[in-house]
Amino acid sequence: MTVKDLFRLVFKSIGVICLFYSFISLFGLIGPLMDSGDASSLFVFGAAVLLVIIAIYLVFFIFVDKLITQLKLDKGFDNQQVNFGTINTGKVFEVILFTLGMINIINVLPDFIHWFFKKFQKEVSHQSTDIFSGMTSYDLTYDLIYFGVGSSVILLRKQIVKLLQ
Repeated sequence: MTVKDLFRLVFKSIGVICLFYSFISLFGLIGPLMDSGDASSLFVFGAAVLLVIIAIYLVFFIFVDKLITQLKLDKGFDNQQVNFGTINTGKVFEVILFTLGMINIINVLPDFIHWFFKKFQKEVSHQSTDIFSGMTSYDLTYDLIYFGVGSSVILLRKQIVKLLQ
C-alpha cells in the first residue's frame, strides 16, 4: 500500500462517517415534516443537507486524489510504501459501517425501550393518571426509524461498501 493509498483510505473513511451522519440528519426531518403545516423551511433545510451530502461524496470519493495532491499529503515520506500486511479497503469500510450502525443502535435503544415501556404501561394500567402524556407518536417513530437505520447499515454493510468503492 502506498502513502497515497493510505490517505485515500483515510479520506474515504472520513467520507463514510460524514455521509452516515448526514443521512441520519435527513431522517430526523421526517417527524417534523409530518407534524408541521408549513414545511417550506424543512424543505429548504432538507435541500441544504442533500447539497452537503453531494459535496461530501464529491470531495471524499470522486476528487480524493486531487485533494491529496493539492494538500501535498503524499510528499515528504522517506518510503512511499506503507506495510500493513494484507489489509483490504473493503474490510476497513465494513468495520467502520458496523461500528457506526452499532453506535446508532446503542444511542437510540434506551429511549426506544423507555417509550415502548411507557406505552405498554399505559395500556395495562388501571390508574386514571396519564403517565403517557409526555410522549408523542413522533418520539416512538423517531427512535424506531433510527433503530432501523442502524440495523440496516449493519445488515447491508457489504452492499454499501460495493456502492462506495
